Amino acid sequence: MTLLANQEGLQNVYTPLPLGIHIVFCIFATVVLLIQYSRKSRICYLLATIAVDATLITHLAFEHKAVILTLEIIELLLVAGCIIDIAIAYMKKREKMRAEKEQKNLLDRRQKEREKREVISDSDVLDRAFDSDLNNLGDGN
Repeated sequence: MTLLANQEGLQNVYTPLPLGIHIVFCIFATVVLLIQYSRKSRICYLLATIAVDATLITHLAFEHKAVILTLEIIELLLVAGCIIDIAIAYMKKREKMRAEKEQKNLLDRRQKEREKREVISDSDVLDRAFDSDLNNLGDGN
């Protein structure tokens, strides 16, 4: 606690927000991202939550270059993980849409084939209606 109290006079170039506002932002972002994760069950929301919350480290260790460098690498990996998850989800959605479109096209082709067969069978009925053998049924007795 004394570290946080003594920090107010120091300049933090990594996080321009004061600690109190930064904590409020992190809490708000965490709540929103966890709600999204519960709704969509996508790992990118958990990775983004970790990335946002990890920025609080800059308030505690902004004088230690090794810690900041490690944090930057971790943040880059988390963002890369988010991008990969988004790309995979996009490809799955595109594949699903393509499969649905193929299924719809198949159903449309089957429907057209049925309609074509019905038209042919209707024309056969009409052709037979005027067939002389069928019309002369009463004359044969």
